[in-house]
Amino acid sequence: MNNKNSILGFFAGHPTASNLLMITLIFLGLLILKDIRRETFPDFTPSEVEILVVYPGANAEEIEEAICQRVEIALEKVSDILEVRSEARENQARIVVEMVEDGSLQQFIDDIKTEVEAIDDFPDNAEKPVIRQLGRTNAVVSIAITGPMSVQDLKVFSESLKDRLLLLKEISQVDLQGFSDHQIQIQIRAKKLMQFGLSIFNITDAIKKQNIDLPAGTIETPGGDILIRFSDERRKIREYENLLVVSQTTGEEVRLGDIARIVDRFELDEEKILFNGQRAALLSIKKQKREDSLRIIHAVRQFMEDESQAMPPNVKWAFTENMTDIVQDRLTMLTKNGIQGLVLVFLTLWLFFSL
Repeated sequence: MNNKNSILGFFAGHPTASNLLMITLIFLGLLILKDIRRETFPDFTPSEVEILVVYPGANAEEIEEAICQRVEIALEKVSDILEVRSEARENQARIVVEMVEDGSLQQFIDDIKTEVEAIDDFPDNAEKPVIRQLGRTNAVVSIAITGPMSVQDLKVFSESLKDRLLLLKEISQVDLQGFSDHQIQIQIRAKKLMQFGLSIFNITDAIKKQNIDLPAGTIETPGGDILIRFSDERRKIREYENLLVVSQTTGEEVRLGDIARIVDRFELDEEKILFNGQRAALLSIKKQKREDSLRIIHAVRQFMEDESQAMPPNVKWAFTENMTDIVQDRLTMLTKNGIQGLVLVFLTLWLFFSL
């Protein structure tokens, strides 16, 4: 109590010192103001790990039996598990593992990787499991893009926007949604196969032999090593149509375009996003924990306003799922309440000292 009285007595007797202390605190507050991250909810340590296994051509029941059950059995050896959630759907298995509150996340991830990667009885066509930590990023805003163009052109245009967005220093992650995996589909005509005496094996064998992108060795020279690569990978419809299937000694040639219809399309037509009744691409912008939502949305707004000047006619865009609106509303409310509180404090002090 004596210490408190002496401190109060000192500042009461030396008003200049108290004013200097107040000014110093205000200056330090303004100095760190630009580094404050503005969030809707307090930061928390993520505690979930996702295991993703792709099994092309399998239905949900096969995924459940061949992938999910095997992973769940392997996870029984991992400690600190609170809950395991499995989701089996066509071509893909997704398992989310939640850790108990006081566990070590890094050790938890390492244990899961060890057990899952040790599974040796996955189907031959199943791809390698992808294991990643969830909750490292937060959604900021999404941009819906629509226009009178083909789906392929819409994706190309949206990918170019995504690449330019990632060039901004404020933005670290952009995901493009609304499209399934791209593929070249070869539709074989049965009558043509019979006409030339071919089988599906002949076609697949010809495609494999003439669609190669492999390293071919190294040449050592006095100036250094030269890497050699054999690149004959076909990426466009016309390149597949010119692929040689049969070559006779008489000079007669049969090309893939003569016996098949080749289509450039997306794997799943049903995997799409509609915005105001139109096919749309969705650019989902996310942020790392250390980044500020309001700085990101400001950069995105400026970027889209600049891009609008050069967009093709009738191409439209709109913000959706804008999480920064909540942050801005709460900051406005805090500012308003703070000003009101300061006014009430000054009024109270004025009334107290005037009496």
